[in-house]
Amino acid sequence: MKTATKASTTDQGKQAILLESGTNELEIIEFQLRKQLPNGSEKISHYGINVAKVREVIRFPETTDYPNPQPHLVGVFSLRDSLIPLVDLAGWLGIPGVGEHDRKNVIVTDFNRMSNGFLVDGVSRIHRISWEEVESPSQFLESGEQDCVVAVVRREKRLIMILDFEKIISDINPELSMEKYNVKEDRKVIIDDRMTAKRQANTLLVVDDSAFIRKLIETTLRTAGYNVIAAKDGADAYEILTEFAMVAKEENLPVSDLVSMIISDVEMPRMDGLHLLKRLRSDAAYKTTPILMFSSIMSDDNRQKALSLGANDTMTKPEIGKLVNMVDGFLL
Repeated sequence: MKTATKASTTDQGKQAILLESGTNELEIIEFQLRKQLPNGSEKISHYGINVAKVREVIRFPETTDYPNPQPHLVGVFSLRDSLIPLVDLAGWLGIPGVGEHDRKNVIVTDFNRMSNGFLVDGVSRIHRISWEEVESPSQFLESGEQDCVVAVVRREKRLIMILDFEKIISDINPELSMEKYNVKEDRKVIIDDRMTAKRQANTLLVVDDSAFIRKLIETTLRTAGYNVIAAKDGADAYEILTEFAMVAKEENLPVSDLVSMIISDVEMPRMDGLHLLKRLRSDAAYKTTPILMFSSIMSDDNRQKALSLGANDTMTKPEIGKLVNMVDGFLL
């Protein structure tokens, strides 16, 4: 990959994926961070990000210092009439960096309706892979909602770690984080004995590979009164839902007695949300179950793709304040 990759390059990659619905495939950009070891030598670690989140890759830009900056914020820079914050990714990850900034690259991201720049040591190539090849982190790595690795890809003799960029951005700029939302303080959401009792009659399945995001969604829905069960990826969710369908059939019950609605992310290891959606809509038990796709990459194109596969609606992850009322609209 050239050091300065124009927006058209990633746009083509995005379109290639957007034209295929529910294929359980994605493209990732592999990049590197160099670590200074105590003995003076260097170690290269490999990371990845979904192409759908990348606007372009550029050389280190001219930056302006920002007053009273957040930790690991290098500064801000101007790109195509937009002011974009630049984050020292190695610094945020606690990796002792190597080399001068002006010899590095910047990955400019565009998701959750925000643009950000991430400083990296190098960008190597784009991989097109199946989500089945994307592994969940081991129990050692998956330490909970503070973990920043959501998946791992094996390529040749190296491991590529997929980072939770939503978690990174919310940590650096808490004002933009879904963590700030408190459903109890939202005057648009009714939480009284009558509404809580109605919500308690419904069980929701929340599917997200980010423990951080999953916890926020669960807390919001439970606080409003809903019963919530969680799955860490599409494959995990499909196993749970298959079991529910079997139990419902054996006991001659509607599957809605076991799960009322499904709220799913799109990007997930093993099975992505769109492939999960496609499989559920081909299963008689889940033909009419309300399914909401809740993703950071919910562009207009991805929204149309999700709706064409049978989703009832879509949301972008910063819009968690709309979640309870949207669920109420489907179930109550």
